[in-house]
Amino acid sequence: MTNSSHKFLLFLLAVALPLTSVAQTSTPAKPAPAARPATPAPVARPVVATPPPNQQFQRQVNRQQVINQQNQNAVQQQLRQNNMNQQRSTATDPALRSQLDNADRAQQQSYQAQQDATVRRAQADPRVRDAAQRATPANAGSAGH
Repeated sequence: MTNSSHKFLLFLLAVALPLTSVAQTSTPAKPAPAARPATPAPVARPVVATPPPNQQFQRQVNRQQVINQQNQNAVQQQLRQNNMNQQRSTATDPALRSQLDNADRAQQQSYQAQQDATVRRAQADPRVRDAAQRATPANAGSAGH
């Protein structure tokens, strides 16, 4: 470093040091606190009546029966679908493949109708109406479509 650059850095340091100490000690003016918005009036909460424990238990039993029926339908459909896929993979005759595809479509429609009927029965029974809405039918997608 040359002597002139040395003097220049010392000058900058001498000027900057008091400025930084002034900046640290001076406190900025605090902004005025924001006005709080008015709180809304309390809203009356509706009274929720809880059914007695034996009724809650019966609802849960009914709900579980709907779910079990749908799960059983889904397992049966999956077995049918696996069987159909195996038959389709071994079929070489185009006419036989066409028959298998038609049978597959018919089974899919039958399965969907069975699931829909289970849901309709559950919705008709007020004790298990909410169970049908919670239970989700199994995905019955066909591999051939």
